[in-house]
Amino acid sequence: MDVNAVVKEILESLSDLGSAERREKSKTYFPTAQKVMGVTNPDVKFILKEIRTSYGPGTPGEWINLCKALVVTDVFECQVLAYEMIGRDRKLLDALEYKDLSSLGKNLDNWASVDHYTVGIFGVLWGRGVVKDSHINKLLESDNFWERRVAVVSTVALNLKSRGGKGDTPRTIDVCERVVDDHHDMIQKALSWALRELSKRDREAVYSFMERHEKRLANRVLREVNHKLDFGTKN
Repeated sequence: MDVNAVVKEILESLSDLGSAERREKSKTYFPTAQKVMGVTNPDVKFILKEIRTSYGPGTPGEWINLCKALVVTDVFECQVLAYEMIGRDRKLLDALEYKDLSSLGKNLDNWASVDHYTVGIFGVLWGRGVVKDSHINKLLESDNFWERRVAVVSTVALNLKSRGGKGDTPRTIDVCERVVDDHHDMIQKALSWALRELSKRDREAVYSFMERHEKRLANRVLREVNHKLDFGTKN
């Protein structure tokens, strides 16, 4: 596989499908320093399907190298495509090593990128033991709130059946305990998500957490998680 040629082909396809209106909306929906082409998620997935069909099975190493090259383009949709390619392919996930994550986890400067990367790759690898608890702890101690969000959203993958999660109350609650007083909006949103996802597996653990920290939790977390516990929905 000629990685540079495939990246060029993908960029041309994204350019053809891009929308000025979507590019403008992205400035407020998920502000990023990356270039945004304005392509819908269905169209990104269509391009991915076409590329996989055109270039055959290949080897996991070849596809992972392509994904790294896509991330390096600094194009948001290329990054999303790379994360979709790996996150939906068990063979690629099986082939990933921790050292690969430094290349794949570049440009995480917006919630959409962070969540694609974390739910599909980083958190899944935590559940598999490739990412260690010590790596999560280091992220929680970071001054970069996007890195802290990676740590919190990683718990979602532990509990999300569609991503192979088998449920992990102890590690989820431990991470949530450590960000109760982190009042950055991106962390509070992630905390709410983490608790709501765990509630599908272990309602009692979430009830207990909410009772213990009721006076410290942000209003958003209280509202969304309690509504999930009472009615099964976020809002």
